[in-house]
Amino acid sequence: MKTMILYASTYGFTRDCAQKLKQNLNGETILIDINKDPIPALDNFDTVLIGGSIYIGQIQKKIKKYCLSHLDELKNKKLGFFISCGSAETVDTYFKNSFPEILLEKALSIQNFGGEMRPDQMNFFHKFISNMVDKSADKQAAPPMKPLPENIIQMSNVMNNLS
Repeated sequence: MKTMILYASTYGFTRDCAQKLKQNLNGETILIDINKDPIPALDNFDTVLIGGSIYIGQIQKKIKKYCLSHLDELKNKKLGFFISCGSAETVDTYFKNSFPEILLEKALSIQNFGGEMRPDQMNFFHKFISNMVDKSADKQAAPPMKPLPENIIQMSNVMNNLS
């Protein structure tokens, strides 16, 4: 089984999750950062896992655009989708807004890897927005944002059981 993990990461949390996912997968697996790496042809892979971070309710545009422009090819692959998102209550909406429905229906695994604020890497505007989100979450007594490494393991177990 040859697998491609295609991802986008704003401040590195999603990149770290994609690397952990790769470490837990059997067979040949390559990581592709859609913002930095050339994207190989899909016909080189049996399995494609695609993900990105959610920021202000949206996944990175390049991820969304890639899925739409390669829809027919992706439909013929073993698929998995992941997001990095600290807001567990709205995860289903984020998946529906991020990936084409036809691909989500075909996916063998769909996971939220959680989230982690990295303010030391944020620009001023993102720090400002993040502080507003934190204050709003505190007022609503929402659970704090945290990584969900068990979901990385769950996705890798599903994908490993295909071979």
